[in-house]
Amino acid sequence: MKTIPRFVQQYDGYEILDFKEYLGQRRIEIHLERREEKKWECGRCGAELSSERGRYRTRLETLPILGFRCFVLLWRYKGDCGGCKKARAERIGFIAPESPHLTSEYAWWIGRLCEIAAVSRAAELVEQDETTTWRVDFRRMQRMLAHYRIPEVRRISVDEVYARKKSRYQGESRNERFFTVISDLDTHRVIWVSESRSKKALDQFFQLLGKAASEKITLVAVDQHEEYAASVREHCPKATLVWDRFHLMQNFEEAVNETRKDLHEEQPRSSNLSRLTRGQYRFVFLKKEKRRTEEERVHINTVLRENTRFAKLELIKERMLSFFDQPDEASAKAVFEEIGEWIWQEHFKPLMKWYANLEMGWQTLKNYFTHRITSALSEGINNVIKALKRRAYGYRNMEYFRLKIMQSCGYLNSRFIPTPDQLLTQI
Repeated sequence: MKTIPRFVQQYDGYEILDFKEYLGQRRIEIHLERREEKKWECGRCGAELSSERGRYRTRLETLPILGFRCFVLLWRYKGDCGGCKKARAERIGFIAPESPHLTSEYAWWIGRLCEIAAVSRAAELVEQDETTTWRVDFRRMQRMLAHYRIPEVRRISVDEVYARKKSRYQGESRNERFFTVISDLDTHRVIWVSESRSKKALDQFFQLLGKAASEKITLVAVDQHEEYAASVREHCPKATLVWDRFHLMQNFEEAVNETRKDLHEEQPRSSNLSRLTRGQYRFVFLKKEKRRTEEERVHINTVLRENTRFAKLELIKERMLSFFDQPDEASAKAVFEEIGEWIWQEHFKPLMKWYANLEMGWQTLKNYFTHRITSALSEGINNVIKALKRRAYGYRNMEYFRLKIMQSCGYLNSRFIPTPDQLLTQI
């Protein structure tokens, strides 16, 4: 037998019998022989095996050595298991739980590559089949999830992200096509992802967190989705709800654009004003005045001079953009009431509906001026999720997609989960 290189790892319960190099194929084979003192346990339940029932050749791929693909070859024995009441193969500690054809170290390394690259790119690098690489990554994340514990939090952000377009079954509601993403506002990491954006999705998070930990939450940043608010009120009696500024402004801009459409329809078809207020200019009307280009300012000023209702719409928009900059609740209330008066004076129907909705929720809206938190973190995370989806050209398996979000944006990755050896001892 050739001298065994020092960098070849040791295999528990086995000794290296031979080490073969195939230079033309860039392949290395490590032949193992079972030690007599090795425990003979069932690979399924761990019970002691008795009365040998044969053996079969096992070939495992392990970490590459100096650019050469490396394989471990050994005989795996079968015996009668008293626990399973049938013949079972023996347990071999270094076989990966994710695949019977890989060592645990190699499977972990493949999974680590999938944390930072698409499965297709990782499979190409390690010269594995894409389906095999995907399966290793998926099972690895599932194993990590079994040992995952949601950290205690005080301030959280709750938002939804669109997961898929097509329904999975007939009659599926639109809410079921979303994920509910919960993030810690202090650590800026995702701590849980639930399927759907219904109340039960957020209820699941609070139930996993536990009653005592849920009652310690003091602030929750959400959009105006009532089902989220109902779940927070039920599980977090001490929490203050803060409506997210981003979503509120998004709804406001939609109402402003609908108003622009109504005013545009009022103009004669062949008029210059009708041409200047078409849909292609909608972003010019929504943009903050000081951020407009000189050309855009000339465009808007022309419209405002010719139509006073467009001028009042511009005034309402600029005033609302200053609403969240107010120093306290009293100042914000004064600005809010002023905006309402202007809206009702001009009878802008889309804005009237928007204003009435906010006016009914003023007790929640005012909390922003005390706590000054938003779910902007969740919006940033949503961009990462969209990038994940683009990188994978979409996901068919929603559970895999959910775990991928927790891996990329949260704690379900090798930075926070134990090493493979530590994890295997917990199984």
